[in-house]
Amino acid sequence: MLDKYLPRDTDGWSWTLAQISDIKDLVDLSYSMYNNEIDTIFTTDLGLLARNIAQGIITQTYNPLDEQIICARDTAGRMIAWAWMERGGYVTYAPEEIAEAKFAHVALDLSPRKRITLLAQILQQWELWATICNVPVIVSTTIRRDQTAFLHLHEQAGYEIRGSFGYKRIL
Repeated sequence: MLDKYLPRDTDGWSWTLAQISDIKDLVDLSYSMYNNEIDTIFTTDLGLLARNIAQGIITQTYNPLDEQIICARDTAGRMIAWAWMERGGYVTYAPEEIAEAKFAHVALDLSPRKRITLLAQILQQWELWATICNVPVIVSTTIRRDQTAFLHLHEQAGYEIRGSFGYKRIL
């Protein structure tokens, strides 16, 4: 498991539920660090991303068991990571509800150790949230070119990896 990555006072950052005031920093982190991963496939629309994040935050505010958007800021207040999970998905061949990861973004200019720790903490938060929501399966995927470390961390957390997808039954 990933218990060695549980949040500590010495981490140098803290996690919170995202607020409307965080949207610009969430969009900026996503664009600056990850746009080159999708720009040959999709047309980036930062206004659309901001609107969808805002809708997710509003949903989370009024229905916290429907979506979870979390973010981490370092002690200087810089947004260094954020993640978004949504429930309500189903595969066409099974009755179990799934919680699906939409984003797990970490500032790529951080040390590898900090990036891994932040991602491990995201996975832990996703599992805790899905357990609270009574959603039996988590699905996480990546579009990144370099997926090895991300998916290996999922394996360490007990996910079954199939291609670029990680699946974990938690209930």
